[in-house]
Amino acid sequence: MSKRSWSSTENIATDDTPPAPPAPPKIRRVPVQSIAADDLPIPLVSRKIKACSQCRKHKIKCTIDDSGPPCRRCAERSLNCVLGKSLQTILDEKSQFSKSVAQDLEQMHDIIKQLASKAGIPVPPLRTSSQDSDALAQKDQSAPSLPDQPGPSCDSSPKSMPEDAGLPHVPIHSLYTLTKLRALRSPDDDDPQNGQLIDDFISRGSLSLSDAESLFTFYRNRLEPYIYQTGCPYTSLDETRRKSPALTAATLTVAALHDSKSDALYGVCSSEFRRLVQLSLFDRRIDSDYLRAMCIASYWLSDLSWTISGYAIRRAVEFDLHNSYHRAIEEHSQEDAACTRLWYILYICDQQHATLYGRPSLVQEDTSTLGWEMFLHSAVANEEDNRLLSQVAVVTILRTIRELFNVDKRKPIPRVYLNHISHFRQQLDQWFQYWTGRVKENWPEIGSFPRKGIMLHYNFAQLYLYSHIFRGLSQESSFPPYFLDCASNGIQAATTIIDLMVSDPDVALGIVGMPSYVHSMTAFASMFLTKVAIIYNGHLIERERVYTLICNLVQQYRLQPAGKWHLPKLMITGLERMAETLKPATLGGMSLGANMAGDQSRDINGNILGLDNMFTGLDCDVLFNYDMNFALSGPSGI
Repeated sequence: MSKRSWSSTENIATDDTPPAPPAPPKIRRVPVQSIAADDLPIPLVSRKIKACSQCRKHKIKCTIDDSGPPCRRCAERSLNCVLGKSLQTILDEKSQFSKSVAQDLEQMHDIIKQLASKAGIPVPPLRTSSQDSDALAQKDQSAPSLPDQPGPSCDSSPKSMPEDAGLPHVPIHSLYTLTKLRALRSPDDDDPQNGQLIDDFISRGSLSLSDAESLFTFYRNRLEPYIYQTGCPYTSLDETRRKSPALTAATLTVAALHDSKSDALYGVCSSEFRRLVQLSLFDRRIDSDYLRAMCIASYWLSDLSWTISGYAIRRAVEFDLHNSYHRAIEEHSQEDAACTRLWYILYICDQQHATLYGRPSLVQEDTSTLGWEMFLHSAVANEEDNRLLSQVAVVTILRTIRELFNVDKRKPIPRVYLNHISHFRQQLDQWFQYWTGRVKENWPEIGSFPRKGIMLHYNFAQLYLYSHIFRGLSQESSFPPYFLDCASNGIQAATTIIDLMVSDPDVALGIVGMPSYVHSMTAFASMFLTKVAIIYNGHLIERERVYTLICNLVQQYRLQPAGKWHLPKLMITGLERMAETLKPATLGGMSLGANMAGDQSRDINGNILGLDNMFTGLDCDVLFNYDMNFALSGPSGI
């Protein structure tokens, strides 16, 4: 015991009045209804029981291990060690029980409501508000309950595998035989329960049925032809909702992105699609419709395409999608042919993203990608496969170009590479001639866009090929004369791309419907021409010509009936900023050598951006980093 100070002793001696006893805490009775209510706080009890009844009785320290009672003293004396529950524990258990009961009742009410609606019987609404139900659902989704036993799940009665009869040819089969871990084998192919009740964000009221029907019709009529009729095979929204919630959310999200009247719906649909992807991340049971949803997102959603594409490829391999090619050709299976087309879509997106971002691709060349011609001439092929396989062929050429030039991105291209460039150009010419003669000219709903699309991708590939000759060149030195023809071909390809977007009616009609890759390459062509005109001071292409092209492209994008989050709409601000730097002096522009203090461009966030920062060089990889210059994510929080 510590000694008292002199001051405290004097105070006690001089003060004869005994101290008043502390006032007892006020106890307030809590109604039972408030315990189950979500909007009222549950009373917190800060004091927790940390000692057993025996130790509390003798007022001594109670030492309990992590394993729980008995405590050390009760164990030594063979006493009955009882650790009572605190009031807080009782309230928590009661609150959790009340929430579970409320959820069960709400689910029962939804089922009864749907059954009654079919029978024409009215059902009284719930006494609780829908906002409370939505809040409760969000809490459950944000904080999922953890299982009591977090260990890996095993198969109690594993199915026999073909490899069990002989030596295993896949090493993981041996580990599965020893451990029976369920995660080591492919999931079973369970048929969906078509008769079950629909439970999605439409039935929950997040999106009205009329809006959903309108978006689905827009997707089927306007967008599905641009993905070679492989995205959504169902003709009605009701059937799609019963088959796959993920496919429903993906189609409606893409439709809301492109529809000019659905800006307010895009956030709702996009949030639902992201939520479903997050929930299915560790779900091993997927189907072909789920992979269709991933293909649609990889094809059109520019802010998610890179992530979704890589994720979808791994899930597709787990689904054995890459082996559908052999079954489709050998067994003439239309179901496997449809799966093969999905694999081709994923392969195309993967190679296009690798080209756009300058990153390695995930899908390696195999029989299905190299043997596309065999699939084209098989019994399961259709007319749309001509368009699809033309893309497989051209991205394979781009792959070889990328593998050659991506060895050392910092060094200039040596002169000996002219032979390789000439060889790649011959491959592209042969590709263009073959598919121009094979793809028919007129198509329902999209006109002659497929034939014009062949020309677009032909120029995209040329632009990507010839843009590498500018890599690593110093701005102070003169342009290498042996690369002048290549530079001219690259500039011609870039101008042709913009001319097609502006002048060709079939291509202009397809701007609302094109995949994000086409818009990204158009942005690349615009940036390429602008940098060439400024850095080389009009010697390779006139600034006035580039200025006219950019202005016409901006005007074309403004006229498009697309949503405000559509990629061309987001590109307008950046294109206008580039056009300002190219504006001729007669129209109020400033020359390249003039003082730039009075002509400062601003980026999308309003930050000042001078020409020296905007055009620092003509590096192919810098040009392709388009996501650094344009906002691709849509509204914040989506």
